[in-house]
Amino acid sequence: MPRRSRSRPATYGAATRLARIVHGLAERPAGWRLAAIREALGVSERTLQRYVAALRAEVTDANGRPAIEVVRHGEARALRLGRRDAGADATAYQALSLYLALTVFRFLEGTVLEQGVEHLWRQFHARLPHAWRARIANFDRKFYAIPFTPKDYAAQDDTLDLIVRCLIDQRRMRIDYAPLGGERRTHRFDPYTLAVYRGGLYLIGFSHERRRIIYLAVERIHCAEPLDDRFNYPASYSPARHTAGAFGLIEGPETAVELLIRDRETAALLRARRLHPTQRFEDRDDGTARLTMRVRGTEELVNWILGFGAHLEVLGPTALRREVAARLAEARALYD
Repeated sequence: MPRRSRSRPATYGAATRLARIVHGLAERPAGWRLAAIREALGVSERTLQRYVAALRAEVTDANGRPAIEVVRHGEARALRLGRRDAGADATAYQALSLYLALTVFRFLEGTVLEQGVEHLWRQFHARLPHAWRARIANFDRKFYAIPFTPKDYAAQDDTLDLIVRCLIDQRRMRIDYAPLGGERRTHRFDPYTLAVYRGGLYLIGFSHERRRIIYLAVERIHCAEPLDDRFNYPASYSPARHTAGAFGLIEGPETAVELLIRDRETAALLRARRLHPTQRFEDRDDGTARLTMRVRGTEELVNWILGFGAHLEVLGPTALRREVAARLAEARALYD
């Protein structure tokens, strides 16, 4: 009689790890990333997949449905307890997520956009159970976005209202614009994106006079009016692709940049940030580090480098090194 094969019995260690997963999910209503679970348990990808399959097969609700689900967090996958009914913790995370998103727009005080943000939060707040309103009463102090030199748009409320309506309706605009240090000119403009950048608003779109996509700082728009004709929103355009590779918002020629970080503290500070998609750090034996990037345009990069003073040195290209040196010499001359 052939011997029946049996699956390997569960071990005490496996049972403990399964219990740790369930306990961890109970503490994380928004979900627990699979990569983080593997690290916490010290198991392989294959072992974790076996655990997930076992949990989904054996941990079910009264109707036999899996009580644990696999969801996506951006590009990553995560485990989450199934949400048949929104529990209190889930409501808390929803309120928190919405509130944090809205705090980004608080610098638009006095504008139609800020009024829309406040209205959205009041609507959400009104739908919450009475007990929950007391629990989120101090959200404005528990979660706060610190503004860094935000621009003041109180005087541009009518312009912002027009921009939003033209964006929604895909209506062409006529814009009278005065760039910093440049000549005032009028654009026939197809608005594509209203972008938030460093506490400021920028309108990205196609200028028929320039025959290319440009950006306009909203506070420098002196006059704007809608035109009668509408435009087709281009399927090939995306703000992410348009700004990809630029160090900030201002684009230019692609440049290979090499920087020397002169101390460990500054290196640790910069490693904690995503400065650019192409950034590469290389530690050196003397405690310094080498940072390389390929950026489209160096105009904003120069000001960023100047902010680090003696902690950051430009190794290449030569033109960028000379420009930073000249700017530092001008600044020093003010204090000689």
